[in-house]
Amino acid sequence: DVSGAGAGPASGVQEQLSAFADAHAQMFDSALVQFKTLYGEARASLYADAMGFVHAVDLTERWLTALLAFHVALFLSIVATRHSTNAQGVLFLGIVIAIYTAEWLNGLGAARWESFAGQNYFDKHGVFMSVLWSAPLLGDAFLVIVLALRSTANLLVTVKRLELRQNRRAASSAAGQNR
Repeated sequence: DVSGAGAGPASGVQEQLSAFADAHAQMFDSALVQFKTLYGEARASLYADAMGFVHAVDLTERWLTALLAFHVALFLSIVATRHSTNAQGVLFLGIVIAIYTAEWLNGLGAARWESFAGQNYFDKHGVFMSVLWSAPLLGDAFLVIVLALRSTANLLVTVKRLELRQNRRAASSAAGQNR
């Protein structure tokens, strides 16, 4: 029997492959459970830290209201000037300079916080400045870059269309001369 002789080794290989697949499935399931547990803990910790930060900041202080108004005005300026490459370039340069000055501004704020704030928000690591100054500015800079890429893509499409029109005209005029 040829079929009976081949069934033994083939079924042994299938059993080994099945056991191997089962072992890997169990390892994957275990890793997934660990990931979900760690992710849930990290998410809860992040939420607690964020809420602690939000409750620690007194948004009724005038200078914080002015800072938020500045960020809103800057965002609206970026959106309003989205068709002006020069204005976008100037805004981007200003944003980059403002981000560069964050450390200096944090030191200045730490030295003089009593004259304008109810509490010292300016720690040595610059967490407050990173969250309320640099992060919104980085978001604005990213928006300027996205708008510039969009403008570049639109310009590329326009140039390509003009090139195709010119090639069609050249081909049709060459075909007209050959007649």
